Amino acid sequence: MQKINAVIDTNTFVSGIISPKGSPRKVLELARKEVFKAVTSVSINREILEVLHRDYIYVKYGLNEDIIDDIAIFLYEGTILTDDTFKFSVIKKDPADNKFISCAIEGEADYIISGDEHLLNLKHYKGIQIVNAFSFLKILEKILKKK
Repeated sequence: MQKINAVIDTNTFVSGIISPKGSPRKVLELARKEVFKAVTSVSINREILEVLHRDYIYVKYGLNEDIIDDIAIFLYEGTILTDDTFKFSVIKKDPADNKFISCAIEGEADYIISGDEHLLNLKHYKGIQIVNAFSFLKILEKILKKK
């Protein structure tokens, strides 16, 4: 059985939490079911949790500390957690996006799932495919049908 590892960027992850429908939500559900293994890092987790605590998200989408604690447990215990050892500088226009590439390389990910144009425009880096959530679901579907 082929094991698939993927980094989920902050925007895709947060979209999957706050929107009950759509590709980002499906990606998170499949990660939780371990259909593929989510790869993350300490800095990515901090960013996700910080964004979820922003008033315009926390209040608007009815989040609470129990929900966020559950998300934090998944991020720190249900993923392949890297420790930000690798530092790549590939994206010059938005250097903050480099943490997803660094994490993917350190965590030996096959994919980065993103809606960010800076990442998506790369298409791939060092053998890691960079795709949006919808495309990732299609790829996953094809892989699972082969089994």
